[in-house]
Amino acid sequence: MRVIIVGGGIAGLSVAYFLERAMAEGRWRGEILLIERGQRLGGKIVTVREDGFLVEGGPDSFLAARTEGRALIRELGLEMEIIAPQARTVYVLSRGRLMPIPEALLMLRPDPGAVLRARNLSWGGRLRALLEPWIPPRRSDGDEPLATFLRRRFGRAFAEGIAEPLMAGVHAGDPERLSIQALYPHLLAMERKFGSIARGLWNARSARPSGPLFVSLRSGMGALVDRLAASLHRTHIALGRTVLGIAPAPGEGRLSYRVTLDSGEIVEGEGVALAVPAFEAARWVRDLAPSAAARLAEIPFASTAVVTLAFRRDQVRHPLNGSGFLVPRREPFPLTGCTWSSSKWPGRAPEGFVLLRAFLGWAGDPEAIAGEDAILIQRSVEALRPLLGLRGDPVRAWVHRWPAGMPQYTVGHLERLAAIERALSPFPGLRLVGASYGGIGIPDLIRQAREAAERMASFLDSYCSYGG
Repeated sequence: MRVIIVGGGIAGLSVAYFLERAMAEGRWRGEILLIERGQRLGGKIVTVREDGFLVEGGPDSFLAARTEGRALIRELGLEMEIIAPQARTVYVLSRGRLMPIPEALLMLRPDPGAVLRARNLSWGGRLRALLEPWIPPRRSDGDEPLATFLRRRFGRAFAEGIAEPLMAGVHAGDPERLSIQALYPHLLAMERKFGSIARGLWNARSARPSGPLFVSLRSGMGALVDRLAASLHRTHIALGRTVLGIAPAPGEGRLSYRVTLDSGEIVEGEGVALAVPAFEAARWVRDLAPSAAARLAEIPFASTAVVTLAFRRDQVRHPLNGSGFLVPRREPFPLTGCTWSSSKWPGRAPEGFVLLRAFLGWAGDPEAIAGEDAILIQRSVEALRPLLGLRGDPVRAWVHRWPAGMPQYTVGHLERLAAIERALSPFPGLRLVGASYGGIGIPDLIRQAREAAERMASFLDSYCSYGG
């Protein structure tokens, strides 16, 4: 028996890892083939180490409270690599100035004083946000845009100046289109149960873990990819191979699949895990399940880029006394945010240097990352120059582009996923895994991979039993 995994990012690698574990536990037997069209593994996790700098081209951290990430890191022997941020203050750009966001708001702690200290809001905006416990809950249980939910609960000023940059910025998304039901279902649940987000947070305060919201790895997030790949002893990895199509394999009995590669080779397997973006999966399942392909193709994507800039410390006037800043969508600014990596994490730059990560690209604005690398570098430097007091040019710069790299969970996302699952139900050996579906964070991808591997192992065990 064979399982074919398409995609060598963290999701695909994790599927292989959990399938190997199920095999070691005797829950199925067979072989695993992982196909990756690129020449490296890891997907959007890219760690570059050059001249004493540690550059993250993709995610630089993961949510500390999510057990899936911590558990896998512990199993891989990386627990001693976990580091907490050195600086926790986050700023928000407001009318051309950087204003600190009170830490209680970042940590979702119910603290009226923190709202009053939000200096980027008018007094009217702060007072309106404090009225949230007295705003009646919505009667309908249906989905709604994130922006609508936030304005309804907290008022426009707080929604646009504080909440949207924190909650929509990580998705490079338009809060007028993003789904509150798909992205922040716990906030909806609080509104329904307690009638108020503030009351819900107050009731949940004892269950909230202490410590930082995000953590990273001392040697970079690429260490997770390296250790995960090295742990795979029963998986054959084929790099530089592109899948052209997936079709049912001819024959009687239980369904298996034929995967055609760009080399002309055809491989067959009883299970297929597609750990690729939804638009790629749509092309490959079109012949198997046209309605699933149509719904997969409905999931939109944003294009983004990360421009990392190294400066000598004496070239930057700003103290960089925080982890970086966020940019509300209403601000006329070419960046969506900036992380001060050398302040946020230890070991990211040599002594006497600083490292800045600038983010470009919103949903609906593919031109934001257009142009040569030099153009994106110049755009980032000139945007940061007046804010941070930059002098001269960066001593080093790195550009990582992610065209159509950020899935958008727009209103109706959960209904789309349910429709896709129904359409694929006649194909129990076919699983979809990745950021397009049930969360974009590293722990979300690990959780999806574990669930997919569990279901795949159970299916393959029943397949063996059926086969006699």
